[in-house]
Amino acid sequence: WDRVEGTKLHVFRGLKKKRPDHNVGHCDEILAVAVSSDGRFVASGGRDRRIHVWSVPEDRHLGVFHQHKDAVTGLAFRRNTNHLYSCSLDRMVKLWNIDELGYMDTLFGHQDGAVAIDALQREQAVTVGCRDKTVRLWKIADDAQLVFRAGAATDQHRITKALGSAPEIQSELNPRVVSSLNVHETTLRTLAGADAEFSEDCVDCVTMIDEETFVSGGDSGALCLWSVQKKKPVFIHHLSHGVVSTGSNDAPPRACWISAVAAVPFTDLFFSASSDGCIRMWQMRAGKTPGFDLVNVIAVNGFVNALSVRELVPEDPMSNTRDVVVAAAVGQEPRLGRWEKVSARNVVKVFTLRAVLPTAGQ
Repeated sequence: WDRVEGTKLHVFRGLKKKRPDHNVGHCDEILAVAVSSDGRFVASGGRDRRIHVWSVPEDRHLGVFHQHKDAVTGLAFRRNTNHLYSCSLDRMVKLWNIDELGYMDTLFGHQDGAVAIDALQREQAVTVGCRDKTVRLWKIADDAQLVFRAGAATDQHRITKALGSAPEIQSELNPRVVSSLNVHETTLRTLAGADAEFSEDCVDCVTMIDEETFVSGGDSGALCLWSVQKKKPVFIHHLSHGVVSTGSNDAPPRACWISAVAAVPFTDLFFSASSDGCIRMWQMRAGKTPGFDLVNVIAVNGFVNALSVRELVPEDPMSNTRDVVVAAAVGQEPRLGRWEKVSARNVVKVFTLRAVLPTAGQ
């Protein structure tokens, strides 16, 4: 696709499952896509257990990796290199060299399928293990891994604590942000009085803010901020995308699980998404106290199954601001299953957020 023109540039068509030449295209659902830093290579993986590598300048298929034993659920290129990291429902994380189209290494540790992966500049990657409720930072050069225990619970005590520590809502904020903050506060007060509890049984997504800080999300609706210095989250934002009714007066509401997160690397901004009709933009707090606050809301109808965020290089080299492009893969159903269906279109939506210099006093 051409982002500026909104036009389709090339199509690599899928193949039937029984085709003998299935090594030149996918024959089942595609679950993950990654693009190299220089934009030359695209890697895609899916339920057919294969990773296909494509050349963007040449518009052709380069090769296929088929060492995974289950669906490939996550792909990430190491920044400024052609090293590719992949994760799969077979619980393994694998390393690939795209220049040589070769396999490099396999990392073991997850007790359940790894469903998301991210990487930045260093020779390391972070993954989440769904129902094993762990976030793992793989230090590849040291042949080591750091295990972070997720599974954040949202109960009456934590809801009350969140209400007490919430920052004051500023009137000069975007009206959508003010409305979202008011709804979130009302929801927390209602749930605190009802003695509701939400447990995180699955960790579904992760993104790296910088080399030592990352954010994860799961089915409890909590966004967890992690530091490599701590084994537990340094900050938790409970029920970040609200709750939905289960349709029964006797059953408590269900949290909108976090389906996607993506950060603008090495900045203080990241985005989260669910099926509540919004993509939320968060900003890290300045100072020694870790945390983040809501700064923008983008309306999107449907399940946001993936997010990709990039900064645009300004035309003026002296400019201190950079616009941000957010691409969202939106569907009627969740990425990994058909547990629910909403009225929406299966599309990719692209948003350009214009950078604005702060005014005096802000």
